Amino acid sequence: MRLRGDSRARGTELCGDQPKESLTLMSETRHWDYVIVGAGSAGCVIASRLSEDPNVRVLLIEAGGSDRSPVILAPAATDVYALGRPDWDWCYTAEPDPSRRGRADFWPRGKVLGGCSSINGTIYIRGNAHDFDAWAAEGASGWSYRDVLPYFRRAESNDLGASEFHGADGPLSVQRLRYVHPLTYQFVAAAVESGVPFNADLNGASQHGVGFNQATQRRGWRHNTARAYLDPVRRRGNLTILTRAHATRVVFAGSSAVAVEYDHQGVHRKAEAAREVVLAAGAIGSPHLLMLSGVGPARALEAHGIEVVSDNACVGGNLQEHAGVWLTYRMRVPTLNNETSMLKQVRHSLNWLLFGRGPATTAGAQAVAFLRGDGSQAQPDIQLHFVPVGYKFLPTEVVLYDEPTVSIIPNVCRPRSRGRVYLRSSNPYDAPRIDMPLLDHSEDLSLLIDGCRRVREIMSRPAMAGLVVKESAPGPQVMSESEWETYLRDTVVPCYHPAGTCRIGGGAGSVLDPELRVRGVMGLRVADASIMPRIPSGNTNAAAIMIGEKAADLIRGRRERSAWRN
Repeated sequence: MRLRGDSRARGTELCGDQPKESLTLMSETRHWDYVIVGAGSAGCVIASRLSEDPNVRVLLIEAGGSDRSPVILAPAATDVYALGRPDWDWCYTAEPDPSRRGRADFWPRGKVLGGCSSINGTIYIRGNAHDFDAWAAEGASGWSYRDVLPYFRRAESNDLGASEFHGADGPLSVQRLRYVHPLTYQFVAAAVESGVPFNADLNGASQHGVGFNQATQRRGWRHNTARAYLDPVRRRGNLTILTRAHATRVVFAGSSAVAVEYDHQGVHRKAEAAREVVLAAGAIGSPHLLMLSGVGPARALEAHGIEVVSDNACVGGNLQEHAGVWLTYRMRVPTLNNETSMLKQVRHSLNWLLFGRGPATTAGAQAVAFLRGDGSQAQPDIQLHFVPVGYKFLPTEVVLYDEPTVSIIPNVCRPRSRGRVYLRSSNPYDAPRIDMPLLDHSEDLSLLIDGCRRVREIMSRPAMAGLVVKESAPGPQVMSESEWETYLRDTVVPCYHPAGTCRIGGGAGSVLDPELRVRGVMGLRVADASIMPRIPSGNTNAAAIMIGEKAADLIRGRRERSAWRN
């Protein structure tokens, strides 16, 4: 089943990838007010909002192609059919991790209109209010929860309705799940039996507790930022969207960013920006492009023969990721693993295509719990995802189990381990080096062990215990602290939430000022998950969309008044 490619885009060019050997010398220069690199979770938002002013010309450059595929639009299809596929994924691989016995993970990042909002699990979790207050306290003035809540609300069209915490008329559809597996209800009940409070709104007044996810979906179809922010405005004459356009360098005149060079349709081109260049290429792509352009650690840039425009040792540093582990249970009742036969896949595909219902609408997790580990923290420090299907991560793909299985994934909310993105070479087509020791800090390991034990406690409660055949992973042989440590170092994986590599802050220890302007240069901003000083407690896509909304106002010189009630 294939959906026809979008043909409504005025000024949008969709074309096949070109081998770099076929590129000609630069033959075209065009002029814009704003040039945005990356049509991802934040970039689509910024392009849409800036082009609301008919007097400015906006160019949005995206290295990937169209999001018009059922593999992208059917939420349940993405994990199995999109991750690790170069049609939609950058297919990065991290360096061997010394904190996990040299394991090297694949790090999917969206290479498609909508970016990671096109290949994620559609889970809508904003993060804890105290996360954003911590940003402000550490020098990111204007980014407290009071400051960012209006932008979360502005983005949303939430089926919970308008309230102090939610918007009802924004571009992004946020809805309750249209399909919930019976075992998800049992998991929530078991968590409550174990003492976890039920939370009807995990993005509301409190994050603590267990509840059912909302998703970035519209009537069961993925509602990424391309569909939410670009589709309604594609016919604007002042907005041009280029796909299959690989940005290679920001061009500077002295210390001012004046253009972006990119490869498109076999031609090396340049787009001049009269006002600003905005990088929204993500936590891996944005620092990579900064360094390729001469902004970064001087010694490292010079080692690759790159002329230094601004020496900033922080570019690429502060890399953060949620470390998680998949605990699986063999069940006595069917799970989504029992729905994978060809006949059932056809039936579920039709149900999704015609009615927006059924298992094909399943989000990456159907329920989430936020827990306090040892009770010493005021805010939750462990997150659990419940998934009514079992699958495992191999180095280059995700594989489903062939027996009825559920997965519960504990992860550390606010990890202390830090990594870095490095240049591999000066060739813009060479992927950067990603060094992320996920278990480098002992507290992260301790919290994960606490999370695993809490999972066992929940699964032993009456609502779930009678439905479990056995704990498949890790199994009852793992009990002691040392046994858990050995198991986790062998099995922990990234949750695909990288952040922090172009952090905002109030001083020299940051890449950006609180207005998202790159320190040491002019006319250049960054707006995506890379700006986060600390990773939020929860999935990062909602926060990246908020960043796009706030970035557009900062660029336009506007300030959103807080809707916070005193």
